Amino acid sequence: MEQKFKVNQMLTNKNNGYVERIYAVAQDGQPFDLLDISILTHYDIISIDTLQEKFNEFGIEFTLEQTGRTYKLTLNSKESADRFIENIAPLFNEVLSE
Repeated sequence: MEQKFKVNQMLTNKNNGYVERIYAVAQDGQPFDLLDISILTHYDIISIDTLQEKFNEFGIEFTLEQTGRTYKLTLNSKESADRFIENIAPLFNEVLSE
């Protein structure tokens, strides 16, 4: 399946090495943050529980904080970010096709 976005930049906390943002650009040029998983839950692409199961399945180390209806996802290493991009980020293709 062709990706409908391109990863542009990864922002890492210099104190702890956690990846706090993964910026991507959609085919129409619109930027977005792949770690804004609220988009996936809003469009019913995946539930938080299923997402957490996928993180465990793929060995993605993460921190997830909920504030109201939004979620702040932080990945604990660049390796976890790479696994996230490879295995979870393709779910955004479903949103980008709408």
